[in-house]
Amino acid sequence: MKAFLASVIFAIALAAGASFVLNDSYQTPASAAFTTEGARVGDPGSNLLTN
Repeated sequence: MKAFLASVIFAIALAAGASFVLNDSYQTPASAAFTTEGARVGDPGSNLLTN
């Protein structure tokens, strides 16, 4: 049981660490990532469908 709890705590810590690293370093919004001459990406949220 101790090994299972230790592995769960380790998995949670690893996921939280990966989340911080990915959010700070590697992820950019689509409006910033795809700003080329051929892509027409404007204000994020203005092109969403509403019901």
